[in-house]
Amino acid sequence: MSEWPGSLRSSRLALSLGRLRPADLMPERRPEWLTEAERSVLGANPGCPLSQVAERAEAAYWIRIKRDDDATPFAVGACATGLEGQDLVWSWLAVGEPWRAFGYGGAAVPLVERAAQKQGAQDARVRVPASNGVALYFWLRLGYHTAGSSAEAESRWGEPYPGTWMSRSL
Repeated sequence: MSEWPGSLRSSRLALSLGRLRPADLMPERRPEWLTEAERSVLGANPGCPLSQVAERAEAAYWIRIKRDDDATPFAVGACATGLEGQDLVWSWLAVGEPWRAFGYGGAAVPLVERAAQKQGAQDARVRVPASNGVALYFWLRLGYHTAGSSAEAESRWGEPYPGTWMSRSL
């Protein structure tokens, strides 16, 4: 299997996903929007901060954009993912509140999915906290569907989750 690429790009949206390091998420370095986004992603179960999730992820990326008036891209979001067998598994995807509804998260998902397909992924799945209806709608819009009851998901993927498992074929 090949390695995750160091960066992924979409020229159409001037979006680049640069490699995120766990140290980037420590309090002294993290962007201020990330604290609110972390609460949204983790929902009512904040048992594992994003820095720990990024540390365990195979691939973690900043979602960066470049404004016309500024040559330096800046982070509007971040994501972490990995492969389990032939499944791409999203650990988390967060876009800062000021940049939501501009399509940045929706543009990042297919970039990561294509990189995963090159490594042999055939399906993708994500866990959505029960308290995050916006995220549920986001993944539905991208073609993901609910993957059955919690009991079915637990028997299929071996771990319980107080929320909704969603999946789709790549």
